[in-house]
This record gives sequence, C-alpha cells and structure tokens, in this order.
Amino acid sequence: MSPDVSRPRFSLIVLSYQSGAYLERCIQALLDQNTDDFEILLADNGSTDGAPQALTAKFPQIRFIDNGGNLGFAAGNNAAVRHARGDWLGFINPDVFVHAHWLYEIERAIASYPDTHIFTSLQLDPQDPRVLDGAGDGMSFFGFPFRMGYRACRPEHIPVSEVFSPCGAAFVIKRSLFEALGGFYERFFIYCEDADLGYRARLRRERTLLIPHARVDHIGSATLGARSDFALFYGYRNRLWMFLKNTPSPVLWLMLLPHLLFSLSGALKDVLKGRGPVVGRALREALSGLGAVMRDRRQLQSTRLLRSTDLLSQFTWDLRLILRRGLDLRSPK
Repeated sequence: MSPDVSRPRFSLIVLSYQSGAYLERCIQALLDQNTDDFEILLADNGSTDGAPQALTAKFPQIRFIDNGGNLGFAAGNNAAVRHARGDWLGFINPDVFVHAHWLYEIERAIASYPDTHIFTSLQLDPQDPRVLDGAGDGMSFFGFPFRMGYRACRPEHIPVSEVFSPCGAAFVIKRSLFEALGGFYERFFIYCEDADLGYRARLRRERTLLIPHARVDHIGSATLGARSDFALFYGYRNRLWMFLKNTPSPVLWLMLLPHLLFSLSGALKDVLKGRGPVVGRALREALSGLGAVMRDRRQLQSTRLLRSTDLLSQFTWDLRLILRRGLDLRSPK
C-alpha cells in the first residue's frame, strides 16, 4: 500500500466494534493487497478494547475515524464515507480477511463491466475453503433476502454472475452511486442494510455482479452472534421495513400475503423456542416506526426507474433454492 496517495481510487472502510480478536488480521490482509491505489479507513463505533487505537499506532498509514459511540453499521459506515477520498468505496467487515488478489480482481471487473457500479465478493469458510460462506444475496419472491450458497460446497466453477444485491461483508460500490442512493439506510441501525442498498440500486436500474475470483474468508457474526436476541430483533424489524419501503405497489400487493405467511411461520417457530418476547418487541417497534418508513417509501418510489415487471424477474422463485440458500446466479447481459 502506498501511504502518500493524495486521491486514491479506492477507499476501503472497516467499521469496528469490540473487534479486537480479528481486527489486526483483517487490516493486515488489506495492507497485503498486490495493488496500491487505495486507502484504508478504520472507523470505530466506541470500542473499549483498545484494538483500533493500537492498530493505527502500529500502522500509521491507516486513517482512524472515531465515531464517538455505537452508531450502528449504517450510520457508522456513512460517517466514515464522509472522510473517504476514493471514487470507489469498499466495505469490509472486521471478521473478513481478503485474499491477496482481491482488489486486483475487483479492478479487473470494473474494467470489464464499465456499466456496473456494485461488485460483491465470493465468501469462503476460513476453516475450509471448499465451503462457501456466501455468494452474494438473493431476494425471495416473498420479500426475504438470503445469503446465497451459505454453508454449501463450493462448486468447481462459478462464473461472474448477476445477483440481487451485495453481501455487506465485503463489497465495492461506486461512490457517486452510493451518494445518489443516500448511503446506508440509517433507520435500520444494523442488519439488512446491504440488501436494502442493493434493492434501492435495483430500482434505479443498477445491478450487482458477483466476482468469483475476488475471494475473502469470512467468520460471520463473530461479534454479535447469528441467532442472538440482538440479531433476531433487528432482523425481524428491518426485514419488514425493507419490504414495505422498497417494493413497488403492484409487486407489494402480489407479495404481501406470502410475506406475511412466511413472517408468521418464522415468528411461531421462534416463539415455540422461547424467543417470543424478542419477536413481540421487534414487531411492535416495526409497527410503531412504520409512519417514518412509509414517508421514506413515498420519496423512494417517486424516483423509481425500474418497471415492476422487470423487478419480478429478478426475484428467486424456486423455494428449494431459497430454503437451502442455493445459488440463483444470472449471467450478466
């Protein structure tokens, strides 16, 4: 990495919160990239473990941003972007370790697909590279986002493919598009921000491409836990908000009943597992905040460019793929 680049092409943003167990390995992997036209921004959401400060002392070429408290994923990353200098923004979770050629492969993809402005990574299990951690995000026909390929055996060949949205663990977006979209949706605080960003980009006729050679190892939910009460609460609340805010009216009415049925089915399972209080609190807050979300919906839908019929073709309709987190990859046109 070149420490004196005044205006790098890429700004690679790592947002930390009590991430000391993985943070140095994450940063070191970024520093070890075999291209140097980038800067690293380490933004911290009020960690008390001292890891961000120790790393910036060890690696003075890293730009440190103290967010002053836990702003969440959305606002924390948006705050970091205001300090970024690159034309492309890379968002990398602190439990992600990019491979040495990751940014080089992203650069190649940008050159090969100049009309595309979002690129997402192929995520591998750090314990077993034969196992996928994810291959971009899909969107089900009932409005649930899902990480494609999660825990599946990695196919021998995965082509460059169009996916519904990027996975927030490691992706790159053109800065001008990110700003035109208004950044991450800060009402979410955390969870669903990546699917929401990709959905809003879709409504502007943008697309996301999975770059299979841009590989990363991803531990996943290292800080918060995949099925913690925290994750469950924000998952239920934000998924409903994302569906209602982003889905155009003709498609919304078509998908509303299956969305509610799958939501209630999942809620019942969690209630039977003793998670009823968390589910109830999430749904109550989702309903109480619906007024503000619907105001945001009106603004978003007034600027929509994509036709409803074109959006329908971009959902995953095969229930087997959805339930098994299969790969619904589309060849880029």
